[in-house]
Amino acid sequence: MLLVGQPWQSKSSGVKPLLINRRIEMKRIGIAILALIGLSLAPLTLAGHHEEPEVSANIAAAKAGYDAFASGDMEAWKATHSSDAVWTVLEGLPYAGTYVGPESVVENVFAEIARLWPDFKVEPMAFYESGNKVFIHARMTAGGRQTETMHMATIKDGKYVAFTPFDNSGFMMSQLAK
Repeated sequence: MLLVGQPWQSKSSGVKPLLINRRIEMKRIGIAILALIGLSLAPLTLAGHHEEPEVSANIAAAKAGYDAFASGDMEAWKATHSSDAVWTVLEGLPYAGTYVGPESVVENVFAEIARLWPDFKVEPMAFYESGNKVFIHARMTAGGRQTETMHMATIKDGKYVAFTPFDNSGFMMSQLAK
């Protein structure tokens, strides 16, 4: 315990009461100020820490398509697309081409994928938006192995109107079901 002299004690006693009292008071004031700053900033640092970040309408629409596909609900998946959505699958895959409408994609792309890679799945890792384009960085499983891919979706009025997957066709073809 620190004993401090009182302000009325004389300087001749060897104790410097005023200086010690001022130091203690300054420490107390400093601690009080830090506590007030901490309390006033706490709501700012903790605000929303349990909330999900706000998602744009375009990203929400793109995510809905991936969620429906992952659940196997093709009717829900079709509902995320406009009736004239254009899918462009680039060269290197057996089903490369341009498909118009969600029914055409299900029949010509998804049916072929299911036949070639029975364990096929796509798991979005991140969604990035630029205007009405949503870029989807995803993990893809085919033939028991995984790779990463990028997809580009064009969203209009909450629905897919265009889609292009930039899949690793060399990897996918090397994983064909035997």
